Amino acid sequence: MEGAYLPGNIRQRMQELMKEHKITQAQLATRIGSTESAISRFVSGKTDKISTEHLLRIAKVFEVSTDFLLGEVNTPDRTNFDIEELGLSVQAARNLYTGKANAEIVNRLLESPRFAEVTYMIEQYFDDTLAAGFVGQNQMLSTLSVMLRRNVKTDAAVQAARTVNRQKVPVYQADLTMIQNTFMAALREVKKEIGNDFTAAQTLTKGITQQMFSELTKGADVHTPAITPEMISAAITQSAAGMDGVQKDALDKFGQALTEFLQSTLDHAQEKQNASPEQ
Repeated sequence: MEGAYLPGNIRQRMQELMKEHKITQAQLATRIGSTESAISRFVSGKTDKISTEHLLRIAKVFEVSTDFLLGEVNTPDRTNFDIEELGLSVQAARNLYTGKANAEIVNRLLESPRFAEVTYMIEQYFDDTLAAGFVGQNQMLSTLSVMLRRNVKTDAAVQAARTVNRQKVPVYQADLTMIQNTFMAALREVKKEIGNDFTAAQTLTKGITQQMFSELTKGADVHTPAITPEMISAAITQSAAGMDGVQKDALDKFGQALTEFLQSTLDHAQEKQNASPEQ
């Protein structure tokens, strides 16, 4: 449920929600384990008595928060849930709030209708719902194949038996294929919503490269710049120094390793060039 409502008390909220959901007082009473007369008396203001249990059940029926039902807030969607209400284990919740699981990605997947389908497909895979059907189907095909071979003594029957036998499906193949295809479709949809920033990244990379070249060739002949491995390494590490999460010690080690690699590559190329006239 989305959007905001006008301010109101619990009686007004109940009337609005029953009208919106097309639920009568009698139907609401049945769903929360009360009586129509009790609901009628409360809504009409003849009594102020309503139990906490019934209040919670009403909120659950209409999928709103108790704060909204009581008129404390005007937005019906709940923002606070116990992990038990969400069906999460303690470890699952811990993985989310400690960052072991990427909460943003989890949110995007849970908001995807296609991913919701995947969760039930996985449930069927775990409890062998579809697999059991394929086991039965494969058994029927095996029996039919054997009967054709034994009871019909012709080449055509033998060929038919082979054809029937090939119709058997690996027990979990259909499950896994369907899960994989649907999950990948969900990922593609989420990715499409997120979009990409390739243009910005390309522009940034081009700008950094041009800046690096400008710094490296200061005071040098532009046509034959004297660029050393140390200069290249320093330019690269300096460009990365301002990025989030980059640690100085790690960056220094990377710079040293890069310098050694570039120098080694340069030395190898020089040795190869010096050796070429002799060959």
